[in-house]
Amino acid sequence: MKFQQMFSDIKKGNFGLTEQAIYKSIQNGGEFIPIWGGNKNHDSTERLISVNGKTKKNNSITIFEGEGIIISLDGSAGSMTYKENQKFALNHHAGFFKVIKPNLIIPEFFALFYENQLKEKSVSEGSKTLTQNQIFQMDFEIPDIKIQEKIMNSIQSILKTKNELQKLSIRIEKIKSLILAIDYTKFQVEGYPITSLLDCISGNTGLIEKIIYQKIPLVGDRYTVLSSSTESWTKLGEIPKCEIDGKEIKVFKNTEGILIVRNGKAGTSFYLEKGKYTINDHAYILSLKDSPFEVSLKWLMYNLKSDFLEYSSSSDNGTWNKTGFYENIFVNIPTLKKQLNVLTQYEQMEKIEKKIKGSLNQISCIFEKQIITHIAKT
Repeated sequence: MKFQQMFSDIKKGNFGLTEQAIYKSIQNGGEFIPIWGGNKNHDSTERLISVNGKTKKNNSITIFEGEGIIISLDGSAGSMTYKENQKFALNHHAGFFKVIKPNLIIPEFFALFYENQLKEKSVSEGSKTLTQNQIFQMDFEIPDIKIQEKIMNSIQSILKTKNELQKLSIRIEKIKSLILAIDYTKFQVEGYPITSLLDCISGNTGLIEKIIYQKIPLVGDRYTVLSSSTESWTKLGEIPKCEIDGKEIKVFKNTEGILIVRNGKAGTSFYLEKGKYTINDHAYILSLKDSPFEVSLKWLMYNLKSDFLEYSSSSDNGTWNKTGFYENIFVNIPTLKKQLNVLTQYEQMEKIEKKIKGSLNQISCIFEKQIITHIAKT
């Protein structure tokens, strides 16, 4: 079944809903509503905007409401959240659609069981996006409406558990933010330029999958090829140090690093244990320079996460502004003991968060089994 047989067109959110525009909306007064974009889920209310808000081009914002589904179109492309009766705004990284044939599809059923199919459709290494045309061309195997109703009735208790786990995950994220926002009292140095603290190596142009496959059989010390992803850093195989177009590839080894997504979900950062790595041109690797100060790189990465993201463009295929980051970021460095204390607390929360995500993945598997079982009985 085609998307348009069941749903309305996807109405995208507003372009130009920058942080500045959202903040400025406070001055307009009126009712405040949640605003979302290319999120994994659209339940946690992290930002609010006035219903009288304007975009950066001074256009009135679009207000969405009623029963339907929010879909992320880039970032966490394909992620869907069912909304029963809520008023909200969206930026251009997300859209909203409604059921036009209620005798064919239950909207919450679609949001739960077809998210993975949409995520898999999202393409482009380092920049997972979905267009309306891509979605319209897809085929969805939709069971009869009575089967959908049986499935939804059978999973209500599991669905309740899932919602509770998602709320707990949101609380963990807030606790993590509070841990990093600690008021330090002693510093080794204040206002230290990031240029004096972090080195940066850029990726290798031409290190595409075809070339990687050609180089894998070569003999020599192996380097893990890294790229970028919307959710986690991507391993593209292991190759020896070699040449591409007559130029030796750049490698990174024997020290810890920070992988920074250069384009796509630009500014996303991941910690790299000591190892042997090389990267394509979708990413950078940052590492500590020699300095008179004691610094935990992992602690530094967590504290710079918002700064990394701040220097990313807001286009559908955003890029990380390395120059702007290096020119404008200065850091306060507390004692190493305090860094490690904060890091321990932060990582404890991350362990809990990882367990929650594991439980949510198990629930997703149960959902998939439910639909397969019910369809098989018909």
